[in-house]
Amino acid sequence: MAVTAILTPYFGVDWSVLPVAVASLSLAAVFLAARRIPKLRQPHQPWRTAIGTSRRMLVLAIVGFALGAVSIGLQLRAAFGRPENISQTFDNVFHLNAIRYVLETGNASSMTITGMTNGDNPPYFYPAAWHGLASLFIQVTGLPLPVAVNVLNLCVATTVWTLGCMLLVRSIMGSNAYAIGAAGVLAAGFGSFPILLLDFGVLYPNFLSVSMLPGALACVNVFFGTSIFANVGPLARYSLAPLSALGVAVAHPNGVMSLAAMSVPILLAAFTTFAIRQRRAGRPAGVTVLAGAGLLIILAIIAVLWMYVRPPAAAATWLPVQTPGQAVGEILTNSAMQRPPAWLVSVLVIAGLIYVLKRPSSAWLSASFAVIAGLFVMVSAGPAGTLRDTLTGVWYNDSYRLAALLPVAGVALGAIGAAWAIQSLQNGITSISQQTAFTSTLRAPVAMYTVGPLAFLAVLGILQAPPMLTPVRSAQANYSTSPDSPLVSSDEMALIEELDQYVPPEATIAVNPWTGGAMAFAMADRNTTSKHTLTTYTKATELLNDKFREAASDPAVCPAARVNNVRYVLDFGTREVHGGNHGFQGLQIPDATPGFELLARHGEAKLFEVTACD
Repeated sequence: MAVTAILTPYFGVDWSVLPVAVASLSLAAVFLAARRIPKLRQPHQPWRTAIGTSRRMLVLAIVGFALGAVSIGLQLRAAFGRPENISQTFDNVFHLNAIRYVLETGNASSMTITGMTNGDNPPYFYPAAWHGLASLFIQVTGLPLPVAVNVLNLCVATTVWTLGCMLLVRSIMGSNAYAIGAAGVLAAGFGSFPILLLDFGVLYPNFLSVSMLPGALACVNVFFGTSIFANVGPLARYSLAPLSALGVAVAHPNGVMSLAAMSVPILLAAFTTFAIRQRRAGRPAGVTVLAGAGLLIILAIIAVLWMYVRPPAAAATWLPVQTPGQAVGEILTNSAMQRPPAWLVSVLVIAGLIYVLKRPSSAWLSASFAVIAGLFVMVSAGPAGTLRDTLTGVWYNDSYRLAALLPVAGVALGAIGAAWAIQSLQNGITSISQQTAFTSTLRAPVAMYTVGPLAFLAVLGILQAPPMLTPVRSAQANYSTSPDSPLVSSDEMALIEELDQYVPPEATIAVNPWTGGAMAFAMADRNTTSKHTLTTYTKATELLNDKFREAASDPAVCPAARVNNVRYVLDFGTREVHGGNHGFQGLQIPDATPGFELLARHGEAKLFEVTACD
């Protein structure tokens, strides 16, 4: 979808369901044709045989997914409050306005979306997959923009994230029904994802990218032959990992670097396994040396990408927030970024670590977890400097972004630990029952192998819920609209909702984005002089920002206003989303200012029409 969005402008096609459908069908046709190539053909077999499922696995997988998805859905429903609520945070100015920009221009390309904020300068790359998906969702459903955003994020969290976690565990543990079911439940048990990136920031593109990571990591596991999947044909094995990596990259570039960091242990495990097999088979060492050279080339490519696929140093300004001991404690208790400790989940993760370390085929997962844990310690507690910038600048040196990555491997480890616990319990009960001749009845096996695991998943879901209350309440504060909301207060929102009564569709409104005025573009579909706090302004707009209220006396103002048909001003006072004062004195209009007519007012929020430039 995201690649299609980049390509459609070159074909003169507007962004809609049509080009996505054409691209999807075209890709499907390519795979269908490839399946007919003899060496790529997959032998026909019943679907259960192909994926190695049993009835018990299907039941536990469905129940685990349902419990996890419903739990995440309830968490986010409580966090959002009302469907039309918006995140009252800094980055949301850009994200919601970017959706409106896509709808207005018919262009969702990541190569051009920054034209919205870049003034007279050429646009540059910005990951717009989430914005394209949100705009497509609005076109299909007709939902209001804020409602569509919340519904979309809820759907991504409940399905993409949860099913991806289950697929990752499936690739590591095979048809272990307990592990797969537990992965679905535990997907809802971490305070650092998915709710953290929907609270802090908000980091919607990063949220989409991380949601895709577990599934993408499973595809990498399959690609290098370190997974437990059987009967995977070459077409699926070698195509899914590159395609999923591309999707993660266009969702957010630091997502694909996260994938690369977590995939290095898979590369090392695959090479080690290959080298051991070659030696045991008595084959010449030349093939192993060649494979080692290939490994070094891949690692070198990752190192080069690591230095270049990152934001500018000026944007990576986040500083450490705690001591190394606190950071390690947060990892061990699954309480990253001051979330409440999740004791049950922590015990299961540690149990999962012990389990995978005892088995060479799955030990790479512990290393992937250790990589992210080490990066989190460095970013949140390491000394600011070159080493920290080199290691964590990919994520803006932002502790929140790396905290959100901990559950990618954490859910899988916890699920494996849970499966190990219930299997050990069953083995103990079986041993006792055999010694006491309890197996002469049928009730014990039924309860132990059917009802017991289902009850275990249910109890697991219930016990992990209390630690999630604090993250939910934190998000509630950011999604509530009140008289003191930091971005758009209730008075300001009421005025924005009335704009269509006063402002014609073709007119432009002068706004200070730091006070929330720029949200008129997203919420009311009225053009604004600024659509993000970090906008690069044209000279005409800069003049209005500084001197618009002098329109009746300064002859240079009205010509600047006519450049973009600026005929109205939203004055939301001087309180900014992050505090501070970024100027915009020209848009602070006293009630009796000559050349301006007050059209509407809610509290301190005012709408003026410019009469001086008629």
